[in-house]
Amino acid sequence: MSPYLRPCQVIFVSLSVSFVLPQQLFVFKYLHSRLIMYTIPSFDPSSEKRDATAIPTNLRDSLSCLDVVWSDMFVTGDSANDSEAAMADFLKGAPAQWLHFNTSEISPFVERDDFGKLIQLIERKKGKSCLITEVSLQYEPGSGGSTLAMQVLWHFRKDLRCARVIDLDAKKLPKQVVDLFLLSNQKTVLLLIDTKENTNNDQPIKNTLWENLIDEIRTREIKTDTPAVIICRTANFPTKDSVEITMKLSPTEKMRFDQKRHELEEKFKEKSQNFHAFNIMQGGFKKEDAEKVITAEMVQHVKNNPKSKSTRLLSFLALINSSVPGSHLSRLSCEEFIAKTGRSSDEENTPLQTTMKPFMDLIVVFSEGKPEKPDYIRMAHPMIADACVKMLTEHNLTRFNIASDFLNSMVKGKERNYMQICKRMLTDRLDTEKYRFSKLILDLLKDRSNALREKQCIDLLELASYLFNKDPFYPQALARLYYIEVKEPDKFYKADHWANIAIDRKRENSHIRDTLGQVHKNHLLNTKPWTDTETVLKIAKSAIKAFEDEAKAAEDESEDNNSFNNRGYFGFLQVCKNIYDLAKKPLEQKICEFISGLKGDVEDRYDFFEWYLAFSRPKINKKDPDYLHNDIVECYKRYFKKQTDEATLNEKKMKSFGGLLHFLQSDASVLKQTFKNPQSDDETQNILYVLANIILMFDEPSERVEELQASLHKLWVSKKQGRSPEFYLLILLLFWFDEAQPRIPNPPDLEDCVNYMAESYEKKYRKYLRGRYLVPLFFLRKESGLVHISKLHQNDDVGSLELLLERDEVSCLQRISGEVKKDLKVFAIRDGKQIQVTPHEPASVCRQGKVSFYLGFNIRGPVAFSIRY
Repeated sequence: MSPYLRPCQVIFVSLSVSFVLPQQLFVFKYLHSRLIMYTIPSFDPSSEKRDATAIPTNLRDSLSCLDVVWSDMFVTGDSANDSEAAMADFLKGAPAQWLHFNTSEISPFVERDDFGKLIQLIERKKGKSCLITEVSLQYEPGSGGSTLAMQVLWHFRKDLRCARVIDLDAKKLPKQVVDLFLLSNQKTVLLLIDTKENTNNDQPIKNTLWENLIDEIRTREIKTDTPAVIICRTANFPTKDSVEITMKLSPTEKMRFDQKRHELEEKFKEKSQNFHAFNIMQGGFKKEDAEKVITAEMVQHVKNNPKSKSTRLLSFLALINSSVPGSHLSRLSCEEFIAKTGRSSDEENTPLQTTMKPFMDLIVVFSEGKPEKPDYIRMAHPMIADACVKMLTEHNLTRFNIASDFLNSMVKGKERNYMQICKRMLTDRLDTEKYRFSKLILDLLKDRSNALREKQCIDLLELASYLFNKDPFYPQALARLYYIEVKEPDKFYKADHWANIAIDRKRENSHIRDTLGQVHKNHLLNTKPWTDTETVLKIAKSAIKAFEDEAKAAEDESEDNNSFNNRGYFGFLQVCKNIYDLAKKPLEQKICEFISGLKGDVEDRYDFFEWYLAFSRPKINKKDPDYLHNDIVECYKRYFKKQTDEATLNEKKMKSFGGLLHFLQSDASVLKQTFKNPQSDDETQNILYVLANIILMFDEPSERVEELQASLHKLWVSKKQGRSPEFYLLILLLFWFDEAQPRIPNPPDLEDCVNYMAESYEKKYRKYLRGRYLVPLFFLRKESGLVHISKLHQNDDVGSLELLLERDEVSCLQRISGEVKKDLKVFAIRDGKQIQVTPHEPASVCRQGKVSFYLGFNIRGPVAFSIRY
């Protein structure tokens, strides 16, 4: 009987107890013992004892996105006997279930070293004064990482309100998590988000969830001295507080596994030989341990029956688990495959276990929360899946054969059931910056002994594109395959064909359009020598149009997208640079005219990236790739070079705010002659003049502050609202630190300035910089004055200063007095006025009260770093 019974079952049993027959009384007692399991830890300030609160039925039913680990789960029922089979399945390779954690005999779990590390991290986080905090867990599927995360939740179930996310609904999940936190009284929620088997990129999920949780907490005006939520999530890359589970055992872990194997052999005898997942881990994740699980009888069956349902279904499972570790097929789909496939002479239309009898030792049949009704099937371990693929290939069942058979036999006609698994297998890349194709496509391309490898990849993607005829990602992958890998003479024309099909399927998607631009850009690079000018110009014009169309689509895209796609602007500059570099010198008349016509657009796009890269970066600890900056600069130099490269660039940089910021990290002396005196009353020119002189003051203290203030004040008086964010930034920089002795009568109202700046940023930059980290350009320093971020910290690690500011004291910076209001908005107190600032770490603002912080300034406004109550 499942422990996960619905509330209506509780009522039914309670009402029926007087009418049960004697022989049914045992069943009732069994059910009753399993139903008392819906409590969570509570906080009683008057008692040191742990307390528990029962969850009301209506709230329990509403937590549809969460698998809550109840404090008293299984505590009233002895589940040792009925969990023995489930334990054996787990040790063989089935996913862990909460039932496995409750046993009166030996536990199936072995404590990895990193279990203790993760516990310690969470213990430290428990006392942190913030709304949300997190720890991350890196692991490879098959290493035990998912099980370890569940062990951690089980460990804390009587101390924290523990839950595993089972539905990443962006709207429902934050509300349900906060409901769980607030129940009866406030108690921290430990939330496990394990996306390893569902997505290759968890960063957008993390960002969105944090923002939505903070919004939900603030909407409900929650105040707390300890975290409302501690998120434990899987991650593809190391973070500040992370633990990594590797496919390698330490000596201590090896000793624990050896001891556990001895215990299991005593309890399960010969059956323990089938505990493949455990045995592979205990052996240190060796390939030979996975390969020896495949018996001679299995190999002979494959050899004798390559077209049997059993061999084909094994091949599907092996390929899927090898290409997408941790994935599975539903039992129903496998049974349907067996039923509809023509019977071979040695098979009847038999149940799954009978058909798969030759290979049952290699696969696990399991459920997600319902042990009595197995719903899913997969290989016992990803390494066994790899070994099976290798064995099948040796008997002429190649990855291509298997994938084609899978698409034709199981997917065709039931495409909706296989959308996710096919996409992950054929188009999703493990790391978009490192890999060009999915793991399966890369595995096929790696086989240099296969002369048909490119054609086979094409055939698979064409078939998938036909089956999923509204999905743009298959024809997009085909276009990329043609222009990157294929050697055919007409490959770029075929790539163009598939790229346009992809666009037709999702015309509004700018990222899909980027592929067409890449096709033409690469066609241009591969057109050598440039003997036919007309053909070259035609390709160049096609590339430019494709990138222009992409840029327009990016402009029109909803701001619900995580970030603005800049690839259209960048691709345009790359094509312009390539045209200039590849054309024969001296340039032909037609080429000269064409290049001349591009100069205006080249400058516009250069200007875009000048401020885009100066004001922001992808993440706090990640910079844009070097090639982005290099190609942009090199393109500009090709089209506008006058004297030396340095002189050309310096002249250009002096004409923009973002360009001038460059001189904070180079020789600023070149600014002296150009910005000696104000050049006009024009706002743009005044802004450049003021910023240039601020930059010069970092090297040579100046008495020109009053003059600079006067220049800005004149503009402020004439028009306060509707100016650029850069103007308001300079007002803040020059007037904020001058609180003690204002040099200008009736100085600008900084509260108004901050509000106007926020409005201006929304109109001018928000669309383009959304999802990116806004770089703090300046900080307020002690003894009045400013300091640029580059002067504060010499560590080359990107983002290290911002992270340092949140942890440690920085002696040269001024801590500002402030206050957090009831709505958790943060204000700086200056000259008796309260000026709203943006918290650098929104989760650190957890209750109202007096605070202090370092004050930084980005292009959106003032930012509070290192908020301390």
